[in-house]
Amino acid sequence: MQRKTKLKQTEIGEIPEDWEIKRIEEVVNIDMGQSPPGDSYNGHREGMRFLQGVRTFGDKYPFFDTYTTQVTKKAKAGSVLLSVRAPVGEVNITKEDMCVGRGLASLNMKNGNNEFLYYLLKKFSSLIRGRETGSVFGSINSEQIKSLSLPFPSISEQKSIAKILSDLDTKIELNNKVNKNLESIGMVLFKKWFVDERKKEWETKKLGDYVNVIKGCSYRSEDLQESDSALVTLKSVNRGGGLNQEGYKEFVGEYREEQLLQDGDIIVAQTDLTQKAEVIGTPAIVNLIDGYNNLIASLDLQIIRPKKQLTKSFVYYLLRSKRFHDHALSYTNGTTVLHLSKNAVPEFEFLVPDQDTLKKFDLIAKNLLLRIKANNIEIDRLSKIRDLLLPKLMSGEIRIK
Repeated sequence: MQRKTKLKQTEIGEIPEDWEIKRIEEVVNIDMGQSPPGDSYNGHREGMRFLQGVRTFGDKYPFFDTYTTQVTKKAKAGSVLLSVRAPVGEVNITKEDMCVGRGLASLNMKNGNNEFLYYLLKKFSSLIRGRETGSVFGSINSEQIKSLSLPFPSISEQKSIAKILSDLDTKIELNNKVNKNLESIGMVLFKKWFVDERKKEWETKKLGDYVNVIKGCSYRSEDLQESDSALVTLKSVNRGGGLNQEGYKEFVGEYREEQLLQDGDIIVAQTDLTQKAEVIGTPAIVNLIDGYNNLIASLDLQIIRPKKQLTKSFVYYLLRSKRFHDHALSYTNGTTVLHLSKNAVPEFEFLVPDQDTLKKFDLIAKNLLLRIKANNIEIDRLSKIRDLLLPKLMSGEIRIK
């Protein structure tokens, strides 16, 4: 990579002399979404994958929990998905053919370089949001997208830029997959030792006798400002369990000392927006990362701290068990937004294992969790490198040889 010094002034700022400002419609095919009839929706994989909006957007690729038997607008695998309704400007890429609802548009570069388009739209998301209309629910229409002017380097440089950024994202995705496998191993071992091979002399107790449950802190939108402290939020809990560090939000508000998270603390989601209740009652283990002096649990989370006899690894995998998830669902209320009762964790009944079995399991589980932590640290490092390079590459401040 090399720095290019010859720049020209444009309507969106300085760009390299050999780059061009083009309207999106010149280089991108744009298809606005259209929602199928509501009675065609289902959650049992009948028909085609369907997204109405950003509810199941991931870091780069969406999740699918809804299908439709009546396809209206189709996006091919590899298409860039742009949110056209609040929150306007969010982008993902679909790996599969899918049906696109009215909250999204599917975009495809005419030269086929959709990876470049994805990162370009991420860089200039503020320009997209600046075009939204509507006082209550913001939105943008096809003409507002088509008329958007953005910088485009040569096709070869587009490909080089996209490769650098996508290689980083691919490694991040790989680490996340490894972590899911490690989590699965831990869950299988827990089931074998404490469910399938449980001992008759183990007594049934309530979890509230063995852990402290601390509710996270409330906050206002104005508390989310640049800071060396961050909130660990609902987005920090992956579907099905595990930590997503991209859910951290910088925070300047007030909090109680007990809401301050320590490295290795267990958190449990106490709200949920997913259709299949895949997050409510789900645990994650918090990792302290470079860049933040303090991590604080948000109102959507509970902190679970063992106070006697039980190890963190045992409590974590106990909370990841299907039996606890079923228990949590029975302590959940709400329709669109689910809420977990404060009594769900304390009233959960479980078999208390003997110390010898507990210690043997902890030796293995700790090693798994340490490997997950190491991967999370690398994910954080790679994410910061990507986020540092993205604006510099997309503005031409850093050029590719």
